[in-house]
Amino acid sequence: MSSLQKEIVSNANFFNRDDVMDSIYFGGGTPSVLSKNELSSILNALYNQYTIATNAEITFECNPDDLSLSYLADLKSLGVNRLSIGVQSFKDDHLKWMNRSHDSAQSLKCIDMAASVGFTDITLDLIYGIPGLGLQEWQETVERALELPINHLSAYGLTLEPNTPYQRLVDQKKYQSPKDENTSTHFETLVAIIHSKGWEHYEVSNFCKTGNYSRHNTAYWQNKKYLGLGPSAHSFTGTERRWNVSNNAEYISKIAAGEHVFESEFLSVEDRVNEYLLTGLRTKWGVNLAELNSNYGHPIHTLFSTELGDWEKRGWITISQGQLTLTSSGLLFADYIASELFKLKDEI
Repeated sequence: MSSLQKEIVSNANFFNRDDVMDSIYFGGGTPSVLSKNELSSILNALYNQYTIATNAEITFECNPDDLSLSYLADLKSLGVNRLSIGVQSFKDDHLKWMNRSHDSAQSLKCIDMAASVGFTDITLDLIYGIPGLGLQEWQETVERALELPINHLSAYGLTLEPNTPYQRLVDQKKYQSPKDENTSTHFETLVAIIHSKGWEHYEVSNFCKTGNYSRHNTAYWQNKKYLGLGPSAHSFTGTERRWNVSNNAEYISKIAAGEHVFESEFLSVEDRVNEYLLTGLRTKWGVNLAELNSNYGHPIHTLFSTELGDWEKRGWITISQGQLTLTSSGLLFADYIASELFKLKDEI
């Protein structure tokens, strides 16, 4: 705790005098291990050190089995106004397959308790593309989620990541790998249900009731400045990325010695172009072609006219009033399309 508070103070100059912080996010692990007093100390340190908006979004990430009614009430009393709950599925067999420690009943109880103490901004995480997850089961999962007192949903396709238990089990032929065709079908079904309920699909993996965008996540996609605190935390200034050491003991010892706990890299022009494309194309707002040309000298219309024409014929993209956006079908290929438009070093 004291190390984190010292890091908060040591980063006093990260923001400019006129910068106003409108999002605080407790996550990246299990923040529910913190007591009410510890959370209060962190929040007080943040408010003492930085300019925080009066209506700041303060999100707390948790699992359904982390929370009790009294703990939820404590969070509410401290000013936390948004919960991000890692439900993942409402099917107990899939939760067991994912080695989750909660069951569907705990998820439903947690959400009900959160609403009962006054939380109105609640987002759930769901996972699709799980081997053995039938289309009807997935439909039921999405529809069940949207019946709950939530205003935001994040849904992610299951992926194989290197050096993970899942990857090792697949290599050992004990688990199946996710199939692209199932993942695509699940995604298309999810989008259809979302639209039928009148929700917005505002980023590849994020959906909300009208206007209830996550300020925290949107800051990432719009390349806004953000400060990460604690082990493994990442920060971004617009031209520089930082990442803190991941080892807790090393983090504490460096803080105690007054040393930097982060490494950093400065982004080249092509890096910034590529990140703008990669993040912007994932959102409903897309990317501004004039901005790409004037700010970065990257005239997409000239450099990629053939590709753009092909993608328009396929129904993957639309270009309107100078904005390039992806269609629902195109979002399945968001990373591919962005990478095809990347600015290469030898073009500068």
